[in-house]
Amino acid sequence: MRNRNAKARQISHILLAVLVGSVLFLALSPVFGIRFDVVLSGSMSPSLNTGDLVLVTEAPPIDLKEGDVIVFDSPLGTGLVCHRIVAVGQGSDITFQTKGDSNEDPDPFLVPSASVMGKVQVVVPWMGYVVQYLRGPFGPLLIMALILATMLIPEKETIKQRSSKENGDAEPAAQDKG
Repeated sequence: MRNRNAKARQISHILLAVLVGSVLFLALSPVFGIRFDVVLSGSMSPSLNTGDLVLVTEAPPIDLKEGDVIVFDSPLGTGLVCHRIVAVGQGSDITFQTKGDSNEDPDPFLVPSASVMGKVQVVVPWMGYVVQYLRGPFGPLLIMALILATMLIPEKETIKQRSSKENGDAEPAAQDKG
């Protein structure tokens, strides 16, 4: 029993470290030019699906080329958009013609380089749903509950063990039925 509780404690500490590390990584990622965005529509299907989480890194406009998937602030004022570059316009300012993979026509605007937030580097399927939930009103409460549960539950089991030993309770010895 003692070995099982020690393993449970180790696992809970590992989970706590992963949880805290993930929260810190997400909080500090903008410092390193990394963003995490959630795909909210199916315009990039099948490459990117609704609910996918994309890791986006800053990229100089000169390095972006046809075929790259970028995240940009829509010139129509509708928020962030994640589409593929289908043409690059050179002029006084670099512009990009973009298109969703599942859309028949390109977007009805050119994206100025100043509107580009970055280039998609990694896609994590379905993880965007988790991130959206954690960004909501109950997300911080859930994280705190998980941290507390991870810290307290193994200790509770240890207290029960100590209590039963102090009361003279002993675990029955395993019998060989061979």
